[in-house]
Amino acid sequence: MTIAFDSITPRRVPGSRAEFSARRAISGLPPALNKLLVVGYRRAAGTVAALQRRRMVTADQAAEYFGRGSQLHGMVASALLANSSIEIWAMSIDENAGGTAAVWTITLTGPSSAAGELSYMIGGVKVPVVVASGDSATAMATATAAAINASLDLPVTATSAAGVVTVTFRHKGTAGNELDLRQNHFENQALPGGVTSVIASSVVGATNPDLSAVWAALGTEWYPYIALGLNDAANLTTADTELDSRWGAARQIPGRAFIGVTGTLSTCVSFGQTRNGIHTTGIGVKKMPSPPWKLAAAVAAVAGNALAIDPARQQTGLKLTGIVAPIATDRFIDAEREQLLNAGISTVTFTSSGDVEIERLISFRQVNSFSAPDRNWLDITRTSTLGYLSYSWREMMARKFPRSKNTAGTRDSGRFETIALARDWEEAELIENIDTFIAGFVIEQDATDPTQCNLLLTPDLVDPLFNWAARFEFIG
Repeated sequence: MTIAFDSITPRRVPGSRAEFSARRAISGLPPALNKLLVVGYRRAAGTVAALQRRRMVTADQAAEYFGRGSQLHGMVASALLANSSIEIWAMSIDENAGGTAAVWTITLTGPSSAAGELSYMIGGVKVPVVVASGDSATAMATATAAAINASLDLPVTATSAAGVVTVTFRHKGTAGNELDLRQNHFENQALPGGVTSVIASSVVGATNPDLSAVWAALGTEWYPYIALGLNDAANLTTADTELDSRWGAARQIPGRAFIGVTGTLSTCVSFGQTRNGIHTTGIGVKKMPSPPWKLAAAVAAVAGNALAIDPARQQTGLKLTGIVAPIATDRFIDAEREQLLNAGISTVTFTSSGDVEIERLISFRQVNSFSAPDRNWLDITRTSTLGYLSYSWREMMARKFPRSKNTAGTRDSGRFETIALARDWEEAELIENIDTFIAGFVIEQDATDPTQCNLLLTPDLVDPLFNWAARFEFIG
């Protein structure tokens, strides 16, 4: 074996010289990249232009950079509230100037026969309006619009006239169509005597911008987790294309994008059945106070942080702090969630105390290239684990073999170091059956390119545990 020095060169002057290398000083597995990118609409009042990335530490930063009440402001706030341990970055997009903003009306009648409160909730945020006895419909509508506009973090603005409140989404496009406006969400809430209040959709939002500019702006920057404020099919397809590219050997910066999906069981199932992306995840809910973009940001922050700690461990039961649970009748039951999961839609559950928890996170992957059912990429732990194995192996090789030569000795060392790393993977419960891995391991010099060394690795990945099944054969 020839010892290779980095700085010591032959010399004729006698003496002892020493140099230092950290190649053997680092042991164990490298930490996974714990980094989330949040993508959503900005407002013109924001100080940071579209497609510019900023590190987020507080929600107030997002309000300044992207405009208070913007979709992106809400997403960043949701991610931080759900899990502030993950490193959060944000990139804004501008709405399509040719688009249409969603609009709703709240039609009030009066006068009130008793004092009370109009208890509205917009996007999961409570908007209470005090009503005095004898208030007219016009007075109540004026007060309601004022209360909405005073809630500066809301993604809507309001005007009123003749007992009708007009509520307009801050951004053009389809996202506003999924914003939830409701009244009397909690059991003890009721309209004041003599008052009626009817919420209705007035204008349907339309025409989204193209997220292709986002992927171009990211370049080679690596974000393992991405929360998207837009969930339309066209933009999700651009995400699939970009993430497939990032997963490949040419780029090796894998990532997963999360979106929220709302609607009836049929709507959510139909949406899932049109998708087939390995690296995209959609969380389906029937009707939730918190908007889907906040749900996506919360799930990405919580799941991303958990996967960075252990890429092979599933996320069932992790709490989504800040996400408001729907009422019982607006929740998918077990049989419906089974249908969602079979259509590529991930699910959440709700506790008796009103907490929202992750149930199971899967990819949109449905079939392989031969249109046969493909569950190899079903659970997101699969790509998460493989991505980490690749990352940790590449880090090890770069550290252990800088400026190396392709000799038999180097290949023997490569074999030893790779097996040692695999034992670390096994100890971390990322793979199992290490003897099978060693038996199937091949390392050789490439037949056509003598500067390349080829390795065949066959890790037996550890699978997540979701179900126990027991048969009780009782004795009477």
